[in-house]
Amino acid sequence: MTVNDRLNPLSTTTEQQVAQLEKKIDDLKAEYILFFNGDTRQPPEKKREDLEKAVRRLIYGGSKSAKMEMIIQNVAQRFSLYNNLWLKKLNELECGTPLTGKKKAAAPPPRPKSEKETRELYLTLNDEETFERFAAVYRDMLPESGGSEKEREKLIENIKAKMLTHNLVEARVTFSRQKGKLSIRIKK
Repeated sequence: MTVNDRLNPLSTTTEQQVAQLEKKIDDLKAEYILFFNGDTRQPPEKKREDLEKAVRRLIYGGSKSAKMEMIIQNVAQRFSLYNNLWLKKLNELECGTPLTGKKKAAAPPPRPKSEKETRELYLTLNDEETFERFAAVYRDMLPESGGSEKEREKLIENIKAKMLTHNLVEARVTFSRQKGKLSIRIKK
C-alpha cells in the first residue's frame, strides 16, 4: 500500500468503480449492437438505466482528486455519447424508421479537376463508407498528401474523434481550397 493510498483510501475504491463502469459501458455497447442488428429481441433498457444511475452516483459522490474528477468526467461523457446514440436509435425504431432500410449517403459525382474549389460531404458514425468517401475527397483535394493506408486510417480516426468530441452522430463536411490551402469545416 502506498502513502497516497493510506492518506486517501477512497481513491482506490473510486478507481475500481471507474474500471467497473468502463467495463459495463463496453458490455452494454455490445448488447445494444446485438439488439440493433436484430440478434436479440429486447433492448437492454434496465441495464442502461442502472448504468446511468451508477454514473450519476459516481459523479456526485464524495470529494475526489482533480485527476480522478477528470477520469470520471471522461467516463461520464463517453456513456452520455453512447446513451444519446442508443436513445436516438430506439426512438427511430419506435417511429417506424427501419434501421437497415435507411438510405446511405450517395457518393458525390466526380468533378472535373478544374472545379476542385469546394465540396460537401455527409458523414455519419453509423456508416463506415461515408468515412472512406471522406478520405477519398481529402486525397483528391490535397493530392500531395500521402495515400498510404496508415495515413488514411489516421485521417479517418481524427475526423471520428472530432465528431465524438462535439457529440455529432451525423455531420456535413465542407472542403474548400483557397490559395493552395485546404480548409475542412464540420456542420451539424
